[in-house]
Amino acid sequence: MKKLSFLCLLLVAISKCTFAQEDFPDMRSWAIYGDSIERYVYADTAFIRVSPDTRQAPVDTLFAGDNILVLQVTKNGLTVRGLRGPWLQVTYTKNGEQKKGYIWQGLVSLTPLRRGDTKFVAAIERRSDSLYLNEDRQRDTLHRFVVKVKAVQNGVIKSTATFITDDDESANFGYGKIMSGMGLTNVQNIVIISFGGEACGIPTYDYYLAWTADQRLVRLPGKMNVGDAGAYYHSENFIFPNEKNGRPDMITWEMSTEEATDKLDKNGEYIMAVTEKGSKTYAWDPVTYKVTELKQ
Repeated sequence: MKKLSFLCLLLVAISKCTFAQEDFPDMRSWAIYGDSIERYVYADTAFIRVSPDTRQAPVDTLFAGDNILVLQVTKNGLTVRGLRGPWLQVTYTKNGEQKKGYIWQGLVSLTPLRRGDTKFVAAIERRSDSLYLNEDRQRDTLHRFVVKVKAVQNGVIKSTATFITDDDESANFGYGKIMSGMGLTNVQNIVIISFGGEACGIPTYDYYLAWTADQRLVRLPGKMNVGDAGAYYHSENFIFPNEKNGRPDMITWEMSTEEATDKLDKNGEYIMAVTEKGSKTYAWDPVTYKVTELKQ
C-alpha cells in the first residue's frame, strides 16, 4: 500500500518536468524529461540527419544498442508504423568522434537497461488497434501498442520478445528494471518493462521477461497494480524460488484488493478492509522455457 502511494507521488513529480509533447501523444511512453536524457538506439538500423526531416541524405548510421544523449525535442513530426512522433536532437560518439544530429523518436529506446555487456532495448514498435462491440453493441476501437524488447550484445541482437499493452492513461510512462534470475533454473536475469500513468487511480502494468543462460528472451506472467490513496488498492505480487516461501522453479502470483471502510483509525484515516484475495502458481520448465499455470 505504501509503495502504491509513493508511486503516485513519484509519477506526479515526473509529469511536472516532462518535455511538452502534447502534439505527439503516441510518444508519451518514452518519458523524455530533464536536461539531457541517455537512451539507446532501438531500431536495427537508424539514420542520423543533419536537420529534423528526411529531405536530405543521412549523415550517419547507428545500430540497435548504440548510446545516444537526447538534447532537445523538436516540433517537427513524422509518422511511421502508425506512430506519430517528433525528431530529437542528439549527441553520440562514432569512430572516436563526438557528433550531433537528429533522429526520429520512434527509433529510440524507452528507459536504458543494461546488465554486464547486455543491453535490453525496449520501445513501442507499432500500433495494434482492433475493433470490438461495446456495451451498447456498437463498434468501438481498442487502442493498443505492440512493444518489442531486444537483447543486444556488442552491437549484435541476440534475441527479441514482444507483448501488447493498452494505449490509455496507463501508457503515459514507460520504464523498467533488471533483477537477478530469482532462483529460476537457467535464468540469468529477469527484465521488467513497466507502463504507468501520471496520477493515482491509473494502473501500472509490469511485463516480465526471462533472460536465459543460452541468451533467449522468454515471456513470464505479468502483473498489475493500481491504487487511489486512502480509498482503494489492488496489489499483485510474485514469489520467486529464492524468496521466502518460494519453491524450486515455481512462480507464485498473489493478489489482494483493499477498500476503505467508513471507520477511522487514530490518525483520522479510513481503515482499509480486504475485499478480495487470490493466488496462482506457475511452473517454469528450464529445458523448454515454458511457463504453465498449475490447477488449484
